[in-house]
Amino acid sequence: MQLHIFLILFCIITIFFIELNNGASTKNTTSKKNEKNPSKAKPLILGGHTSWTTKIKPKHKKIFNDYKNIIFKKLREIHKISNTFDLKPDKFSTQIVGGINYLYLIKLPINKYAFVSIHHRIWRKDHYGKEENVHIRPQTYELNDKNI
Repeated sequence: MQLHIFLILFCIITIFFIELNNGASTKNTTSKKNEKNPSKAKPLILGGHTSWTTKIKPKHKKIFNDYKNIIFKKLREIHKISNTFDLKPDKFSTQIVGGINYLYLIKLPINKYAFVSIHHRIWRKDHYGKEENVHIRPQTYELNDKNI
């Protein structure tokens, strides 16, 4: 009788461990990855913007061009640029906060950046293209400023 109970107990424990492991072999945890220069990625901050890039995608260029007249008008008011100024973004970033903020740095004639933010709510069709979506900071930034 004891042998019979021992055999049943042994089978139950064996089945338990097989089910626990799903019958799969264990992975080799001692393998080394060949990484010579691991990149130091910036940690993402909730509500923070992506890192600045000079490679502006066509869809982001289109958004800038759609708001170009409004941006030009506000830049003339705030930073006193001339009417002949060639308005084009130098750097680009995005930020997700209650919609998407498209952030642009525009190089001014005084060799400083102006910070332009375009707020876009994708789910609201009547929101796009309005002047209230464009915000320009009154301060300017140095070209090599890392804290923008």
